[in-house]
Amino acid sequence: MADFQFKEARTPQEFEQIHRLNHQVFAAEIRQHNPNPDGLLVDRFHPTNRYFLALSEGSLAGMVSVHPGPEFSIASRLPSPTLLSSLRAPLEVRLLAVHPRYRRSLVLPGLLLQIYDYARQNRFSDLLISGIVDRVPMYRKMGFVPIGHAVPSGQACFVPMRLPLDSPPPELRQHADLYAARVRGTHPLSLLPGPVEIAPTVAQAMHAPPVSHRCTSFLQTYEETRSLLSNLMGGMHAIVLGGSGTLVNDAVAANLHACFGTQPGLVLSNGEFGGRLIHQAHCAGLAFRSLRFDWGHPWDIPTIERALHHRPAWIWAVHLETSTGVLNDLPRLLALARRTATPVAADCVSSLGAVDTHLPHQLFLASGVSGKALSSYAGLAFVFASHEALERLAGKPLCSTFDLCRAAAHPGPVSTLSTPLFSALHQALQLHFVTRAEAQARFAHHRTLGQWLRDQLRGCGLRLIASEHDAAPVIASFPLPAPGFARQCRRAGFRIAMESHYLRARQWGQIATMGYLDRAALQPLIHALRELPTPALSQNQTQSISSTV
Repeated sequence: MADFQFKEARTPQEFEQIHRLNHQVFAAEIRQHNPNPDGLLVDRFHPTNRYFLALSEGSLAGMVSVHPGPEFSIASRLPSPTLLSSLRAPLEVRLLAVHPRYRRSLVLPGLLLQIYDYARQNRFSDLLISGIVDRVPMYRKMGFVPIGHAVPSGQACFVPMRLPLDSPPPELRQHADLYAARVRGTHPLSLLPGPVEIAPTVAQAMHAPPVSHRCTSFLQTYEETRSLLSNLMGGMHAIVLGGSGTLVNDAVAANLHACFGTQPGLVLSNGEFGGRLIHQAHCAGLAFRSLRFDWGHPWDIPTIERALHHRPAWIWAVHLETSTGVLNDLPRLLALARRTATPVAADCVSSLGAVDTHLPHQLFLASGVSGKALSSYAGLAFVFASHEALERLAGKPLCSTFDLCRAAAHPGPVSTLSTPLFSALHQALQLHFVTRAEAQARFAHHRTLGQWLRDQLRGCGLRLIASEHDAAPVIASFPLPAPGFARQCRRAGFRIAMESHYLRARQWGQIATMGYLDRAALQPLIHALRELPTPALSQNQTQSISSTV
C-alpha cells in the first residue's frame, strides 16, 4: 500500500498538477468541460480556492478544494438562491478528484478528513457540494442531504447537497472517526494478542537511555516491579527472565520435574496453548496424563474430578486460552485440587493483567509475560513461585536460568536484563496496578470493554468461538466471514490477528483488547464492519467452532 502525504497546496509545481488532474477528471473523463490542448483546466474560483492534496512520492494522487464564497457554483443548481443566505457560514467543497490509480486507497478518506478538520477549525456552519449523480449514495452515507434536483452540466449531472456542521448528523462523526483511523495507516491500532497497543508514557520509558542492570537506581526499579508483580499474583514470588512465554513455561516444566521427578501429573488442554503445555511437559521428561477438551469449550469439570481420583502429583493448565478466547475456570480447578492437596501450575501468560489472578487458593507455579495484558513490550517473562514450591525446590540442581530459588533470593536480576524493557514494564504497572483498587478498576475496564466489543461483533454478523459465559474479557476469536476481512480491518486502521498457523488452519481471526485501548478507539472499527457485507458462515466454518484437536 502506498504511503500518502496529506497537505495543503503551496508550490507552483503543486498548482500545475492540480490543473492537470482537474482537466483529466472533469474534462477528459466526465466531460463537464471541453478539453484543452494544453491539458490544463484552471477553476474559475481558483483565486479564492484552498486546495487540499494527497501526494504519493511528490505526485498528485488526489485533490479537493474549498472556498467560502460569497459566490458559490452550487447557487446555479438550487431551486431558490435564498437558501444560501439562510446559512451562517457555508463552505463549498469542489473539485474532488482522485487519480484512477489511487481510487481504491486511502486518498479519498484523507482528503475528506482534511476538509472536515479545516471546516471545524474555522467554524464553518455547513459544507455544500455538487455531487455527481453516481456518487450521491456515498455522500448520503457521510450525512449530506440533497437540497435540489439533479442538474446537467456539460455531459455530467450534479445534485446540490448540504451537510450541517452546527448540528452534525451521526453519520458525519462516524465517518470522520473512520477516515481518521484509515489515514493513520502508517500505524494501525494493534488488536493483536501481542504486540499490543502501548500507552505514550510506556513508549517514552522504553526510549529512555539504557543503564546498567547493576546500578542502584535500576535495582530499586527492579524490586518495585517485582513487588507489583507479586501483588498481582497474590503474594507469589516473582522471578523475571529475559524472554518469551515459551521460555517461562519451559522453566515451569523444568521446576515441576525437579519437584516431582517421575511422579505422574495431569495436563489440561482445550486449545493451542494447552496443546503446547503437553508438548513442553513431554520435552521436559515429565510423566503425565493429558485431558484434551474441544477447542472453544471450557474444561469439563466432572472429567477432571474423575481424573483427580487417580491422585496426580501435580496439575498444569492454561488459564486464558488465547487461541479460542476461552477463560478457563481456574478458581474452580484450584478448589477441586485442594481437596486432594494437588499442586496446580498455571499458564497465566494472557490472563495476567486481564483478570484477577489474586486467587482464593494459591497456585504452586505460574507464568506470565510483559507484552500482553500488562500493556507493555514483549521481551520479559515471569515465573511465579509459591512458598511451597520454593521449599520443595531447595537444593534441587537446575540450570542457572531456571533456578527459581536462587533468583527469588537474589537482590536484583541474576543475569542481564534489558533496562529499557524493564523501565517500560515498570511504567505500565504504575499506570494501572500500584494498588489493589487500581488493579480492580483495570479488570473492570477489560470486562466492560470486552462485553461491549463482543456484542458489537455479534451485531456485525460474526460468530464468536467462545460462549459468552466462558468468554475472556480481552480476546475474541471467530471464523473469518470473508477472505479479505483482515484487509478491510487494516484499511479501517486496525490490525487483527489471523497469521498464526493455528488461526490460518481454521480460517479464524482474533481481536484482542489487551493494550492501551478504549471504546472510542475501537468505534471506527465497528463503523467499518457495519459497512461490510456479512455473508453467512459456511457449514465448514460453523463446524470448525467445535472441532477437537
